Amino acid sequence: MKSIQMKLLLLIFAVIILELCFTTAKAQQVQANLNFTDYDVIYLIDFIDTKTQMVNSSISGISLDLTVVTPPGGNIKVCIYLEIQVQLRGDPRPAVLVSGISKDFIINGSRTLTANDFAINGSGVALLKPSTYYMNASLKKKITDFALTTPTAPPGKYQITAKVLQANSWSSNAVTYGGVSKSIVVPYATTDEAFVEINDPKNGSYFMNLAPTFSWTTNASTVKVSVYEAGSNQRSPQDALKGGNPYLVKELTGTTSLTYPQDASRQLQENKAYVLQVEAEVLTNRGEIGNASLPVVFRITNDNVGKMLDNFLSTSAGSASGIFSSLRAEPSNWVAWQAYGTMTLDGSILTETDLQNLIRDLTGNPNVNLQLSVQNQ
Repeated sequence: MKSIQMKLLLLIFAVIILELCFTTAKAQQVQANLNFTDYDVIYLIDFIDTKTQMVNSSISGISLDLTVVTPPGGNIKVCIYLEIQVQLRGDPRPAVLVSGISKDFIINGSRTLTANDFAINGSGVALLKPSTYYMNASLKKKITDFALTTPTAPPGKYQITAKVLQANSWSSNAVTYGGVSKSIVVPYATTDEAFVEINDPKNGSYFMNLAPTFSWTTNASTVKVSVYEAGSNQRSPQDALKGGNPYLVKELTGTTSLTYPQDASRQLQENKAYVLQVEAEVLTNRGEIGNASLPVVFRITNDNVGKMLDNFLSTSAGSASGIFSSLRAEPSNWVAWQAYGTMTLDGSILTETDLQNLIRDLTGNPNVNLQLSVQNQ
């Protein structure tokens, strides 16, 4: 009987101890928030100290905010378990690159840790203890080898996990007061990987309405669409982009088309030429870099005759196509055809419908050898 009572007392004592431990663990809670700017390209040399091969103390844009919420504003002595998992582009699964537990430090209500606190050449307040430090040597070599060919971090998914542990902990399974995990996707190895190609309009084409729709192909999430007027004193699209009048400059995210908006700074006008350019916006830890498409020239005009001649003569066989291309080369293709007079064929005046029928007949006859001459009047 005494043996049973003793076992019962020991069991009750054990339960009380467990409840006390559980209550203590729950009584100390810390809210953690990891701040990290999502970059499209990361210059690795800015993040890693080349001498120590460790985190650089001067990194900006990264911080860990810690706030004691139970009891509110309380003081607590803790340490941090830090883990970085990496899944490089092409790897089947993520792997731990580095992990470890920091030295103990005190949170006095709240505290923000920066790279300086984790760095050897910084304050070292939360420096990882050597006895808990783990580095994946093969993964580190893979990243280092990549860095030998480019100064940027290899593209892939990087996941950072931080756990707030009870002070004097030596395992990630210790009493945890709070934690946070955040994934960062680095899509590009270099800024050149962010490409943009304009699909519509084609260079030298035209629209018959004042609200045309532009479309493009890109792998960038954010682009800047610019439309500039092409002036008669400018000899190339680049001249217009540098010295022309901006009609539209608009930043777009998650789309590959745009109908000319009503809220543009200036509305398009008939019988004028414009230059369209779409620029991929690439955010790096050294600032934003733009990667622009080739510029495209288009016109706004109701010039049906010009359209028919453009379409027909630019695709004709023989020398006619070359002569016409030189006639309508930049900047001549920036303006509509001028009505110098009536069109005649064998003494008869041609209407637009007559011209269209004539072009259709010529196009359908393989035996026609078209010759084109240009006369200055």
